Amino acid sequence: MSTTKSRSGWLLVVLALGQVVSPVVVTALGGGAFRTADRAGEPPIVPAGYAFSIWGLVEALCLAYAVWALVTRAPGHELRDRLARPLAVVFAGFTAWLVAAEVEPVWSTVAVFVVMLAGLLRALRIALAHRAEIGRWQRVPRVLLWSVLGVYTGWSSVAIWVNLTTALTESGAPIDGTAGVAGQVAVLAGATATAVALLWRTSGLLSYGLAVAWAIVAVVIAAADAGQPAPAVVAAVALVLVGAATAWFRVRRPVPA
Repeated sequence: MSTTKSRSGWLLVVLALGQVVSPVVVTALGGGAFRTADRAGEPPIVPAGYAFSIWGLVEALCLAYAVWALVTRAPGHELRDRLARPLAVVFAGFTAWLVAAEVEPVWSTVAVFVVMLAGLLRALRIALAHRAEIGRWQRVPRVLLWSVLGVYTGWSSVAIWVNLTTALTESGAPIDGTAGVAGQVAVLAGATATAVALLWRTSGLLSYGLAVAWAIVAVVIAAADAGQPAPAVVAAVALVLVGAATAWFRVRRPVPA
């Protein structure tokens, strides 16, 4: 293993650890209010609070993959090094997102999420281009990588739309009435279109579809609890579309993942 690859591996592990530790540090310092579930005044389409527990899974998957990528002697160091670069941006972005949420929790968090999603899409693009090579990995690391990419991207591709809605609300946009409901329906449509497009691109990556479904189910519950039937129904339709798209593209996929 070259020095450069070793450094990239250690960097990824450190940043993955940062994802685990930074929420604890922020909370210990008296912050974390922006990440509190079910806050008053939030748009009804913000997922129900329990859904945010997925971050624990994301953090664990990222750390497990980073450690494996560092210590394994299996072939494919070049591919893992290429994946490490965009993933490092994503992992660092998570910590930056926590800081942004404390400093300016309106539009800065949206900007950070855009960068994180761009990094995830770059990593996905690399992995998809080397799908056959990854398919020759042992089962555990193969599943681990696709789980990291799928779960992280799935949740983030919905969360970025939710963050946008929250930012608009904090900037004065209505959350009820005709305009408020129409805006939330438009956001749900955008999130659904994004999910279907990525399911097409990934040939129905199961971990991605499940993460999106997890988020949308929580949106249905949150909207229903808020007494907003229109967004709840639209979210339910979105859930069906995502499920159908996942199944359809998996049937037509060229290589299992």
